Amino acid sequence: MSEKNNNQQNVPHHVYLVINSQIFPIKKDKISIGRKLDNDLVIQDHLVSRYHAEIKCKDGKYTINDLDSTSGTYLNNKRIERGILYSGDLILVANIPIMFIDESGPLESAADKKTSSI
Repeated sequence: MSEKNNNQQNVPHHVYLVINSQIFPIKKDKISIGRKLDNDLVIQDHLVSRYHAEIKCKDGKYTINDLDSTSGTYLNNKRIERGILYSGDLILVANIPIMFIDESGPLESAADKKTSSI
């Protein structure tokens, strides 16, 4: 098995980031975020560090790590070095908002339930 396929093996389906009304599917167990073109998610903003943050998946759980960025990484409006991600969390990379969505968890299950008649 190639390293690329192994990198995608444990990543749950239906996990993505929403940034500037665009959907960025998370298809690897580690994605990098930053201004440099060799990042997985490139954000062209002068406040974003060249290698700003990374999102990792292990055993179906996601974490975000700040990579000693200049302007910081925020999770639900709190500056973090590392944080656990849950569906609906708001990430700020410098001043750029990114929504983390995991449709395989409880949020999707709750949304799929039918409401009773009034």
